[in-house]
Amino acid sequence: MPLDTGDYFLSSTNPVANVDQRDLEQLAMRLFDRADVRAAREKAETMWRRVADRLMPADQMALFDGHVSDYCFKCTLVAANTDGHYPRVLRVYSEGAQWLGHRVPGSKWGGDNPDNAYRIIPIGAGGRYEVTGQRQTQPSTYVTFQLVGNSTTSATLASLEQQDMDIAADGSYCLTLDGTPGDGRPNHLTIPEGTLYLFIRDSMGDWEAQQPDALRVRRLDPPTRAPLSEDELASTAIRNILSDVFYAYYAQRLFFNGPQMMTMPEGAGSVGGLLTQQGSLGHFTLTDEDAVIITANAAGATYRDIVLHDLWLRSLPNRDNQISLNNAQMAPDADGRFTYVLSLADPGVHNWLDPCGLHDVLILHRWQGFPDPHAPPPSIESCKVRLAELDGALPPGVVRISAEQRRQQIARRQAAYDRRFAED
Repeated sequence: MPLDTGDYFLSSTNPVANVDQRDLEQLAMRLFDRADVRAAREKAETMWRRVADRLMPADQMALFDGHVSDYCFKCTLVAANTDGHYPRVLRVYSEGAQWLGHRVPGSKWGGDNPDNAYRIIPIGAGGRYEVTGQRQTQPSTYVTFQLVGNSTTSATLASLEQQDMDIAADGSYCLTLDGTPGDGRPNHLTIPEGTLYLFIRDSMGDWEAQQPDALRVRRLDPPTRAPLSEDELASTAIRNILSDVFYAYYAQRLFFNGPQMMTMPEGAGSVGGLLTQQGSLGHFTLTDEDAVIITANAAGATYRDIVLHDLWLRSLPNRDNQISLNNAQMAPDADGRFTYVLSLADPGVHNWLDPCGLHDVLILHRWQGFPDPHAPPPSIESCKVRLAELDGALPPGVVRISAEQRRQQIARRQAAYDRRFAED
């Protein structure tokens, strides 16, 4: 249904284009340009460089400045929306864009997923909150709500998932958050001590049609102090920039353990991911003559995806290259499994993963939402072959694609991607 473009929503079709998003991005950019925050950014750059110079190949070091900028702006953007007395809704962990009257820098980091609209709402223990949501005409495939206790949104304290929510026939719902037990109340989260944010993931498989939920928040009990000043928010940004390096580096190094193959699927909650999500990680080094074949099952998951990242753990450019595929975009093999090919040259396979010219990439495969307890568990296998021998190594029934079909596939991706920054 069209959004009411009154005093809050700025677009009739894009729930993320709203007053909170516009004002908080502008606030974050002001903080980002302060002298004290710039000094912290320079220190973080030195910290990253000291652990990277001897480890990273040249093509990855060419991305270093962009990584540091994304990382530092992520830290600043999260800090800008940290006042639980005056909560607002903010999308984070996104590519940069020109929209809402300004050019917002990128904030990709930590294995970001191009399918997700990540949003945060600041929450304080002792407060009482109401979050109202509206599923869209073509809603996201899966939405989750997590109370988290740190600025990297990786310490989950409580969670609520779509399959456990009470959603009205018209797609509307209301979440309550406070310090009291749920006692059977639907859509309730008890706020533990140490909570900083409500972290929302809307996972969208069909980029051409789906939109994230429209969200509003209000604090039910009155604030007990004035809003945090920009000096106070800058102090939080500086703390985030200097302290989050350690978790960000840890998350990056998770991919470097073991041989060059996809790992066995395991729960993501222990390393900062969604508690009910299964994931497989991979790090591959390619020559121009190599190809990696990856085959995975669906495991009955509501949502699945596979994403390429640089060695800084940022998703590769989302719009113009097929660096990711989800269950609405990928083509099944004849046996119902899904085979992907990673190679620098286009192999003419529908499920090609394009490394954008990089010879080293990190891969993350996710399975999310398991409504059928009797479905087989997630499974995945991988092998590296010579590109010239790919045809003989592929499983039977892998879907092929022509050069013209690839052009059409990328054109659809570009048009669909642009909807996330739509202002109409």
